[in-house]
Amino acid sequence: MQDAGKRFNVEKADLSITPDSKIHLNGAKIKDFGAVCDVSVLINRDSFETAKRIVAAGGLYLPSATYSWLARDKLISVRNLIVGYSLINQFVRDGELIVVYLPELLDEISRRLLYGADREIPLTDLRASMLAAHLKMPILTFSSQFTERLSDHLGARTIWQLNVLPNHGSMLAAIDLYWELASELGGYLARHQNNGDEFEALVEEIKRLKLDNLRTKTSQISKSRPHQSNSERLNLVYIGLDITTFMREYLEQHIIQPEAARKLYEKSLLLIACLED
Repeated sequence: MQDAGKRFNVEKADLSITPDSKIHLNGAKIKDFGAVCDVSVLINRDSFETAKRIVAAGGLYLPSATYSWLARDKLISVRNLIVGYSLINQFVRDGELIVVYLPELLDEISRRLLYGADREIPLTDLRASMLAAHLKMPILTFSSQFTERLSDHLGARTIWQLNVLPNHGSMLAAIDLYWELASELGGYLARHQNNGDEFEALVEEIKRLKLDNLRTKTSQISKSRPHQSNSERLNLVYIGLDITTFMREYLEQHIIQPEAARKLYEKSLLLIACLED
């Protein structure tokens, strides 16, 4: 691509998840896996190169609304991290960072979460969360504040967490577990959406039901680790966001159909990958 304008057209592209667990862009397979970038990944070239190494052959993604904000203001500050348009634009021009359109309903959910948190969480974080859930990818961050703010200000509930070496096999296994857990949580929330149960109680129940399976999968991921001399680790947090209030409203107002509820409830689950020293 010769200019950012051409690359930016990818935001309107049709991304779909297919049964072979690959992401397809307008019908063409693009990556085995990838990650949506938190702004902490984009503050300088060294951080971005670290992110590229972690995802290896995978892709790195950014919500189009965040890119548009950068293009307009040229310099933004998120959680006291400064991000400049010139550098991000270069990543996009070089095809190293893919700008993706966030569906309107998910962008609306991001804004409603923002208001629910009294604006204590940046909208950039919430849009990244919704895009990652939409693409069924982890959010890659180099700041523990990302997860802490979701827990402190939105009451997000951790379902499971583990540490992995940032290699291809471990990441694919962790993402496979994410897909499975998102499907289970989506189905469980959809079945109980009219029972009046609190989100926290529902999450605790799904944790109890899946505990043995989670322990088994974690053990398998740990055993599959190849020897690596460096101490770099990714802390993976499987965390649930409460969108039940919005979902009930959408169903009552016939904005979404009941058969679509499960797929949207699956987007309650995030996989946050935080690099540890």
